[in-house]
Amino acid sequence: LVGRTGSGKTTQMWTLPGRKFAYIFDPNSLKSLQGLDLEYELFLPDLLEMDATLKGFNKGARDDSLKGSKREPMVYMDWVEDINRKVEEGFFEQFDWLCFDSGTFLAKAVMARQLFINNRYGSIEDLGDYRVVGSKLTEVFQSITAMPINIFMTGHIDTFQDEKTKKIDTLIKLPGSSRQMLPLMFTDIWKAEVGEDKEGRRIFEVVTMPEPRGLQDIRCSVPGLEAIEDVTIRDFSRPTDFGVGALLQQSQPVQPKKRAGK
Repeated sequence: LVGRTGSGKTTQMWTLPGRKFAYIFDPNSLKSLQGLDLEYELFLPDLLEMDATLKGFNKGARDDSLKGSKREPMVYMDWVEDINRKVEEGFFEQFDWLCFDSGTFLAKAVMARQLFINNRYGSIEDLGDYRVVGSKLTEVFQSITAMPINIFMTGHIDTFQDEKTKKIDTLIKLPGSSRQMLPLMFTDIWKAEVGEDKEGRRIFEVVTMPEPRGLQDIRCSVPGLEAIEDVTIRDFSRPTDFGVGALLQQSQPVQPKKRAGK
């Protein structure tokens, strides 16, 4: 589920039926999830990891430097260690959903690690960095999406304009090859938006079909859905009756994937 900030992506976790576990990388996520029966692990950068130095780019410019030990971004490495351990222990077998909020912040953590190991942490990313990080995210999620569990992932979108053709493209905010490859691993890719009902009240919606001049990565496996569906949660005491979860249930009840031979 992708969209701009404030389009209701995280809140849709309430609507997913069954037991849920989430990896949280977005510092604002928990505000939207307060009260939800959800197990989670929070992975945020420690203050001591932050590289607040400014980098000069003019000829003869100086770079700022901070005293003390070298800052090392560990969010990505800590997460990899955690998910590998949980897989080995069979931890996820008790859950129906494995959620990631958001792919944008996870990609940022991978990029921070990439820059660090190349002694450029705090510097501007270059094309080679995007290629490496995109390839690694693709490799990691090929394994994750093969797990016998439903996957729910949020992300953001970017709008670009080609300087020559002036054509405007809307793309999922992911680095390198992962921008093309990650969407191929998901059965449904929907775009979250904020709209209005007939009375002018704010509602939350998802776009389930590719837009002629918008995001082309949208895909839908649920037959019979409208191009734009209302996913507003109107009663948080029974959230699975609304939203993305209810739309998925229209096709068939969401069940954990089964391992081959079981």
